[in-house]
Amino acid sequence: MNIDLFDQSKKQEFDGSIEGEAIRLSNELRAKQAYTEIDFTGKRIDRPAKTGFDIETCDIEDIKNWLNGNAKKSQSLLMFVHRILAVRFPVEYARLKSIIDPRFKTEMDMVESEATNDVLFFGEVGHHNMVRLDGSITNVNARISNLSNNRVKIVRK
Repeated sequence: MNIDLFDQSKKQEFDGSIEGEAIRLSNELRAKQAYTEIDFTGKRIDRPAKTGFDIETCDIEDIKNWLNGNAKKSQSLLMFVHRILAVRFPVEYARLKSIIDPRFKTEMDMVESEATNDVLFFGEVGHHNMVRLDGSITNVNARISNLSNNRVKIVRK
């Protein structure tokens, strides 16, 4: 099942927008062209091209190759990909979740049971203390406040 394409016009929303986080995470997975930049000292820096894929339309082999590859993966990005897998490929995800990473079985069971095709479900992993459903990496010194318009505010004690 394909999911809806993320609305790229909301990618500049940095004030706690859950949709903005989903777009940011999906853009981290996309391919990027090589470019050259000049740093503050005037030195030229050549940045190589980065391979990637569109998470909304790719096949399961692309996702499996990314998960098994040695690219750097943050916990937010990893859980984002697992949530996409659970929605787009539910049968394959149920079969492959024990093979992909057996250390997080509880988390993957919860993701599979709560999977919905909603940008809010995908984007909440980009916020502090909302990365995992099982609460294994939450900080007790932070409190989450849900605001109107699908925004989140993190208050640290």
